Amino acid sequence: MSRFVGQPKVLRAVNSSMVEQLIYERGPLSKPELVRLTGLSLPTVGKLVDDLESSGNLRQIGLAGKGAGRKAMLYETNTDSGCMLVLYYRWGEYIGRVTDIAGKTVHERSFPLDSADRSTALASTFAAIDALIEVAPNEVKAIGVGVPGAVLQDGRLMGIPKIPGWEGLNLASALEARYGVNVCVENDVKLSAVGFYHTRLSDQYENIVYIYAGNGMGSGIIINKRLYRGSTNFSGELGFMAPLTGDPPKRDYKGTGGYLETRLSEYVNTAQGEFWAKDVPEHRKVLANMLGAAAANHVALLNPNVIVFGGEAFDRALTHEIHAQMAYYAPQESMPLILHDDSDATGIEGLILTCRGYLTTHMRLVQNAGV
Repeated sequence: MSRFVGQPKVLRAVNSSMVEQLIYERGPLSKPELVRLTGLSLPTVGKLVDDLESSGNLRQIGLAGKGAGRKAMLYETNTDSGCMLVLYYRWGEYIGRVTDIAGKTVHERSFPLDSADRSTALASTFAAIDALIEVAPNEVKAIGVGVPGAVLQDGRLMGIPKIPGWEGLNLASALEARYGVNVCVENDVKLSAVGFYHTRLSDQYENIVYIYAGNGMGSGIIINKRLYRGSTNFSGELGFMAPLTGDPPKRDYKGTGGYLETRLSEYVNTAQGEFWAKDVPEHRKVLANMLGAAAANHVALLNPNVIVFGGEAFDRALTHEIHAQMAYYAPQESMPLILHDDSDATGIEGLILTCRGYLTTHMRLVQNAGV
């Protein structure tokens, strides 16, 4: 935050967003409660809350407490002040949702994605967003898209073999130019990490790794309760992990999703998320060893509290086998809690949470600053 000192307009925007975020997360809250939570003065909080109410972002819901004595007004997020649209890529199509400002789903449907080339994939995306706009109950404030590839710091997509025409495309800029609203584009596995962590683990742990295998491969990393993106937003691209040998590569793996993802495809049908020969014990053993070694490398590098395995390639039995394989590589004292995520909605839940953050200036400033 120190980098914003001396910039009153920016600091005011940050404080306003902090107040709005607190009311969204913990509301309803009164102005005195916000003073206690933020450390700001009562006049400052009063002005910020009044401005947010005037803009329609907050609304009064009545006085706090019962009995005699002066009572403070309570404020909550005005869920009628706008809505969000999100598209999450899964198995060659988009799962689309319209949500209110608080993230409650008001409409959901799926849309086909024609990934034949760049223009058809963009046209499919525009058509899906246009269809969601038609059923949106009020003004669209933000659009979010979860994609099966790395989203670099400058917004370009990389390592996205499911939609090869989008390699190098800045999708967020294309959508912002067309729709004129805040746009969040993020890697699908990073979003799964955000969704699983904030809906199930954030009250207990600070550091987790989410490993996905199915329609591709990747991981999402939460460090000190924040999504870790790395210097170019490439962190967690597990599929690009290289073999720990001195042998030269047999091919150029950059355009295939990486070496480890290419190896995974020998055992997992990444177009269906199933084992090519799931009843062949040797295949399960090789896959468990390969993923167990990758998970153990995460333990050695990051020492997380929890590793979550999610995606269509996993079942509880395979997760147990991977856990057993990890014991050969990592000491028991440092072994994280191992969990299996069997929900297919975790990623889109993470996208909604991330998209909600894009509605506040504070979150955009923090994200743009690389924190």
